[in-house]
Amino acid sequence: MTDTSRPFRTLHDLTGPEARTLDMLRLWPLGPEAQAHVWATLAAELGPARARDCLSAFEALSAHLARSAWTAPRIAPPEAVTLTADEDALCRIVDSAARGGREEALAHASFVLRPDALLPFLHAAERTGLPLLCAECRARLLMCHSRTH
Repeated sequence: MTDTSRPFRTLHDLTGPEARTLDMLRLWPLGPEAQAHVWATLAAELGPARARDCLSAFEALSAHLARSAWTAPRIAPPEAVTLTADEDALCRIVDSAARGGREEALAHASFVLRPDALLPFLHAAERTGLPLLCAECRARLLMCHSRTH
């Protein structure tokens, strides 16, 4: 689905929102126990209302993938350190969409989904990534604030 000329990224290469997206991609399909873990982590980081919105958007993103992906994305087990090409593309899409890089997100998404699903998918990606990006920004601000006091 993505450009295979560059080496695959590892967990250490990801932004905060990408890492959280990867957690959701890998854990959510594993069932209620894993979903409860995802919920608890997001609720602790984002607060319950934002976590609920983020997960709702993630479920919409997953539904678009299930219906409109060229092929089913290959998702690695939770303990894998290296991302699959599909995981890499999906993390980049969510992160780019959240940061306002719609053209970049669209470029990645065009390799993942049929054209008729691109815009709804990007909207779901943006709604998934924005709360994650906000949490990363708040964490950075808290770190800067704690260093100055």
